[in-house]
Amino acid sequence: MACYYRQNEETSVTIPKYTNETSSGGVTYYDIKVRIAKVEWMVERRYRDFAQLHDKLVEEIAISKKLLPPKKLVGNKQPAFLEQRREQLEGYLQELLIYFRTELPRALAEFLDLNKYDIIYLLQDLAKLFYESGDALLSSKKEYNLSALEVFAISERLSLPCPPNVDRGGKYDFSHVLDFCTQLVALVVTPVKDNASYAQDYNTVDVPIGRSNIIPNRLNFNLNAFRNLKTLKFSALSTENIVDIELLKPTLQTICVHNTTIQSISQVLLCDNLHKHCDVPSLLPETFSPATPANGSALISTDAWQELTELDLTGNLLTQIDGSVRTAPKLRRLVLEQNRIRAVQNLAELPHLQLLSLSGNLIAECVDWHLTMGNLVTLKLAQNKLKSLKGLRKLLSLVNLDLSCNQIEELDEVDYVANLPLLEALRLTGNPLAGSVDYRPRVLARFHERAVEISLDNERGSQQELDTALVLSALLLSKQRQRHK
Repeated sequence: MACYYRQNEETSVTIPKYTNETSSGGVTYYDIKVRIAKVEWMVERRYRDFAQLHDKLVEEIAISKKLLPPKKLVGNKQPAFLEQRREQLEGYLQELLIYFRTELPRALAEFLDLNKYDIIYLLQDLAKLFYESGDALLSSKKEYNLSALEVFAISERLSLPCPPNVDRGGKYDFSHVLDFCTQLVALVVTPVKDNASYAQDYNTVDVPIGRSNIIPNRLNFNLNAFRNLKTLKFSALSTENIVDIELLKPTLQTICVHNTTIQSISQVLLCDNLHKHCDVPSLLPETFSPATPANGSALISTDAWQELTELDLTGNLLTQIDGSVRTAPKLRRLVLEQNRIRAVQNLAELPHLQLLSLSGNLIAECVDWHLTMGNLVTLKLAQNKLKSLKGLRKLLSLVNLDLSCNQIEELDEVDYVANLPLLEALRLTGNPLAGSVDYRPRVLARFHERAVEISLDNERGSQQELDTALVLSALLLSKQRQRHK
């Protein structure tokens, strides 16, 4: 990201070309190329924009009125004239850069889009916003969205010396940004702001921001300014962009990462530089638990998410539940929907886990899941490849179970979950057995006297269904007695 304050010696402004928009009545646009060190971007401006900028600079800074080439009314569409004007406007901008060597006036910075791509000027815009509306934003919104560029700018600004002529206490003062960040409880970070297409555009390819060469997924930052965050959400941007998250571990309660190409949970829970190249199994031994003494306590103090209760990693490319989940021993909700997970593991040391959502994965079997998730209340397994439910038969605390859109064909499979004493809600729609005749009463019959308590596919049994289920239940019990004889 650019910083004119530090890199003014490496700054250049040119106008490589102009274009005539015939659809706009022959309006001429000049393409301005701004380069600050390795960062560059394009800005499109008309002569009218140059004239308005010049008027502001004349009024506010008292630069020479003659510096801008004059307007021409006749022959101003001729190629020779437009080429000459392109050169003159380029010279005009270069003269301004010489005049304003270390700090650009706001009018010129905005004209060249430095408030979109330069650390100092971008943060001045944020400071003004938070100065004028910070309290209202904090009170009206449960969360606030910042772009990767804005978070990067805040991170970098913390390590910069104070720029000259700083607006201390004024509306552009960086302290307004810091004050807002320290009060913020929920932060959403996306590649860009106010762009509904970012989830599709930025999660799989390196798409630059606007007309610049700045790529969000290559911006690394810390979150040291956000000391009171309880919720952190990343969308279409990997948490591996975070180089330091240590300060948030004692307080963060919710992490959500959506629409990225991450393949491992460790890329979220062990995202900082300290762990980026660690081998998860060696870092997190099998004996890891909140009660582990001696060496284990050192691991917890530096690596554990002490208050994390919800982890939502929907819509990524996860292939497994790796051992890094053990760094969040207080997890109550684990949502891993729309990934590529085939097996469930490493959950035995999450004693507080109540909700596990694995919908939209590639799970084909569940074997003795009670050994790893004995206290589960809600289990969502929609849109997987399950054929048998035997592995769920001992999840005695289960209340809600979603098995919709799997490959369950045999009605007898329902018996494995019908005996769960606390089960109240069951979803089986979208399975082959749901297309059979009298599907609902036949399933409810498997619950026998508890049929009236069960919500099947989000709906309680009607009186007619319950009456039919009662008859079918009696027949089932009669057959069982005969088999036992």
